[in-house]
Amino acid sequence: MAVPAPAIPFLLRLTDGRTWGAVEFPGGFVCVYHPDEFTLCTIATSVDALVMDRTPGDPLRGAIVEQYEPSPGGGPGGD
Repeated sequence: MAVPAPAIPFLLRLTDGRTWGAVEFPGGFVCVYHPDEFTLCTIATSVDALVMDRTPGDPLRGAIVEQYEPSPGGGPGGD
C-alpha cells in the first residue's frame, strides 16, 4: 500500500497584518482556516487560484503566501 504524501502547511499574510494558517494537499488543492470564524474555511484548487482575482473587501485580496517554519524542536511551542 502506498504511503500518502503529507500536506504542506503555509501562512497567508493578509494586508491588514493578520496571518492565517493554510495547508496544501497532494494534488494541489488548498484549505485556509479563518480564525475569526470558527466554522469557516476557504478551499481552492491551487495556491494561485486562492489569491488571484479577489474582490475588494475580501480579506484574501493582496495576501502574501509565506512558507511555514515550524517551531524549534518540531512541535508547537518548541517541544
